[in-house]
Amino acid sequence: MKSTHPPISALFGAMLLLPLMLVLTGLAQQEKGSQTAKPELPPGEGRDLLLKDCVGCHQLTVVSSQHKSESKWTDTIVEMRNRGANGSDEDMEQIINYLTANFGPDSAAAKVNVNSASAADITAGLSLSKAEADAIVDYRSKNGKYKDLAGLKQVSGLDAAKIDAAKDRIEF
Repeated sequence: MKSTHPPISALFGAMLLLPLMLVLTGLAQQEKGSQTAKPELPPGEGRDLLLKDCVGCHQLTVVSSQHKSESKWTDTIVEMRNRGANGSDEDMEQIINYLTANFGPDSAAAKVNVNSASAADITAGLSLSKAEADAIVDYRSKNGKYKDLAGLKQVSGLDAAKIDAAKDRIEF
């Protein structure tokens, strides 16, 4: 009697190939995205090092959407070095100083003016989806500037809990 099930070796091979295919597809998409998207980081000492040492593994929104203290950025850099990031101690110090100045808890980048920011800046700065950020910009262009959180929460498709969570980073 002939079995209707595929051989175990074929299933095992497929199980091994699937993760590899997913990784390669993700890398291809990341490469395509990195060729079309220009890095938008504020100028400053350490910016070029950040682009050279960090963007190979991370998208810029991973960095720009976080607003950490110097000690937290230091912890992050130490962790990345433990994972294999290259760079001298002086380079890492410059990157930490750059990140703290531009993406620290008190940095200007930590605030997003919903009346003037682009959808991309709203997405990165407030941790909203692209659809939510687009809705904010569309509503603003049709109805005028926002005056307060209550007005912002009137946007259809926005999660009010996300707005409440980001209220300290929102400017009008």
